[in-house]
Amino acid sequence: MNRKRAYPNLKTWRDDNRLGQREAAAKLGISQPFYCRLERGVYYPGRKLAKVISGETGVPLETVLGLA
Repeated sequence: MNRKRAYPNLKTWRDDNRLGQREAAAKLGISQPFYCRLERGVYYPGRKLAKVISGETGVPLETVLGLA
């Protein structure tokens, strides 16, 4: 069974996995500038992409969507 850790936000996930923004973006299939905006809370993805990001990172969906 593959258990993922829950993270409070994208930066914590990235730091814990020792990734740079470019590497984190590549893992999620998005560009680095887009990832940077997500991490800083300048932009929030649509539900479909948010579900993918949440599933890959362990960050709660509500946080990825900017609702929490």
